[in-house]
Amino acid sequence: MGVLIKVLKGICYAFLIVCCIAITVLMFFTVFNVIMRYVFGRPNSGVAEWSQILLIISMTGMGYAVADGRATRVGILVDHFPKNANIAFELATGIVGIAFFALSGWRLMVAIESSIRFREAYFFIGFPRWPAYCALGLAFLSTAVGAVVFVYTRVTSYKPPAARGMLDDNPDLAGLLADTGEALDIQEVME
Repeated sequence: MGVLIKVLKGICYAFLIVCCIAITVLMFFTVFNVIMRYVFGRPNSGVAEWSQILLIISMTGMGYAVADGRATRVGILVDHFPKNANIAFELATGIVGIAFFALSGWRLMVAIESSIRFREAYFFIGFPRWPAYCALGLAFLSTAVGAVVFVYTRVTSYKPPAARGMLDDNPDLAGLLADTGEALDIQEVME
């Protein structure tokens, strides 16, 4: 299972690179449009539509943030929970997030067919809308993958209170756990 999680995290990282490229191009388009508007008095009307597309593409980076545990947390609420309740809350919201983003991504993938059938296109640039729908669907699906990685990481790193106490009393076991990077089962600790 560890290899699958590494592959999923690699996919999220690839989407993060796409996100960074999209944000960089978006920045250049915005600067270009500002210069054209205020220096030359001739704004480019297609830049706004390209900016919408690039902003949608930049959302593909959400999956990496979720997988790495850097997504927005409700600290004012969860920081006051006991550790076990905090983990349970994070797991519950992670599972709901997986379902929401997977379903939303799937629905957007289905909407592509409608966009192709009705030949929806952007007004100024004439570019079809279905690639933007596809990018947004991929953003939601990558976020669902990131949530799977996050939930798996939280579940495998959890140590029951009894195991935490045993590890505190036995520095050799704590060192072994730190060296291997894997959570020990309570039965293995007791044997």
